[in-house]
Amino acid sequence: MKKLIYYIPHAATLTGLAFAALALMALIDNRYDASARFCLLVLLVDRIDGTMARQMKVREKLPGISGEVLDIITDLVGLTFVPMILFWKTGLFVDALAPWLVCGAVVTASWKYARKETFLGKGYSLGAPPVFFSLFIFYFLELPPWYPTIYAVGLIALGWSAIRFPITCLVTTHWQPGYKSIINWLTAIFFIPVFMLLNDAPAVIYWIMLAAMLIQLTVYPWLLHLGIIKPVFDRKY
Repeated sequence: MKKLIYYIPHAATLTGLAFAALALMALIDNRYDASARFCLLVLLVDRIDGTMARQMKVREKLPGISGEVLDIITDLVGLTFVPMILFWKTGLFVDALAPWLVCGAVVTASWKYARKETFLGKGYSLGAPPVFFSLFIFYFLELPPWYPTIYAVGLIALGWSAIRFPITCLVTTHWQPGYKSIINWLTAIFFIPVFMLLNDAPAVIYWIMLAAMLIQLTVYPWLLHLGIIKPVFDRKY
């Protein structure tokens, strides 16, 4: 019975997958706000399950269960596949390119997750992390389709590029103070108003998040190239 407590992080990850399924079902029923909120709950789970597992040393206590596999499945389904289907169905992208963007995002994310352990060992990611969930920023801002379309194309292209990206806050496992956790802390601060209000939340929230994402995607690779940021994966939490 005492060992049951170590299953809690895995149960949390599986709850995230259940939220993804509920998001898809809501989407099929044309309940777009409900679908978006379930997707946000997947993100919430993703921010806490890995940290919980490391704090509890679950890998040592339950060596027969791969939390990494559970996490990748949940991330791929809940943070890429279902959101991209939501974006496609709600007309976020230019119509002619929308199906290609959905397929491109899912393929790119799958390829990136397959190489995750290699990147963690090197201390940098070759190509941008699969942060397609950040397209929700455009979804809530209700910008014209060309803007999220160009952003999505850029994410796919950067995902397959040979550009080195530092493993910083684009990996959702950093919670220490400083630049490595800025996206996580912003997400935590803004989660409640975003979850409750969605596109009615203050636009400044989404502009701050977009600025932070663009800096991560464009400035940080240069900082790594110049040696200002070192290629290291120093996850503590």
